[in-house]
Parts: sequence; C-alpha cells; structure tokens
Amino acid sequence: MKELFVIAITIMIFVIIFQISKASEYVSVLKGEEKSRKQNNKINAFMLISFLILGLIGVWYCNELFYNKTLFPQGSGSVEGEEVDWMLKVTIGITGIVFVITQVLLFWFSYKYQESDNRKATFFAHNTKLELIWTSVPA
Repeated sequence: MKELFVIAITIMIFVIIFQISKASEYVSVLKGEEKSRKQNNKINAFMLISFLILGLIGVWYCNELFYNKTLFPQGSGSVEGEEVDWMLKVTIGITGIVFVITQVLLFWFSYKYQESDNRKATFFAHNTKLELIWTSVPA
C-alpha cells in the first residue's frame, strides 16, 4: 500500500509541475516574452539555491539513515582491513569536502551571475594565461 501511495504522490507532483509550466506559458504570452523571461530567471536562480540546500540536507540525511547498512560499523576482519578502512575513510572525507565546495560554488555562481541588464558578458577570443591555468590545475 505504501508503494502505491508513493507512486500516486509522484504522479501528482508531475501533474502539478506540468500545470505550472502551462500557466507560465500563458503568463508569458500575457506579460510579454522579455518581462516573463527576466522573471523566470529570478525564479530559477532562487530554485537553484533551494535545490542546493535541500540536496545537501538530503545527502546528509541519507548518510545518517543508511550508515548502519554500510560496512563501516561492522569493523574489519583483519589488520590489513583496518588499514583499508582508514584509507577509504580518508578518501571519502577528502572527496566529500571537494564535493561540497564544488557544488556550493557551482550553484552560487549560477545564482550570482544570472542574467542582468546591468552586466554584459565579455568574450575572450584567446587567453593563453587562462588556458594554461585550467589545463595545469587538474593535471
């Protein structure tokens, strides 16, 4: 019964999203395309930040919820296994920190540099210094 309830809620959410998108199209026709596009950019920027916050909370919650189903609480079966567990914890810690930082920066820059009448994008035809930086940093 629970599965049926979850499926019904999922279908309702998709129907609601579809109805909102139809209403948004009607509003854009009535208001004019330019004004509607600017309003949609502001809404999307806010939704990005909301998605970031809810997503990070969801990752933390799933980690707390399913931690007992991982192999960490059970301990290792050997001395070598303890070293492997330590290496795995260090790797997960480092990649977790990098994940959080990159996701926050990704969503923040999307929010900060949304379309604005006060700002115009600059086009770089060629920038050797910039290309050296983004080639050498990952290497």
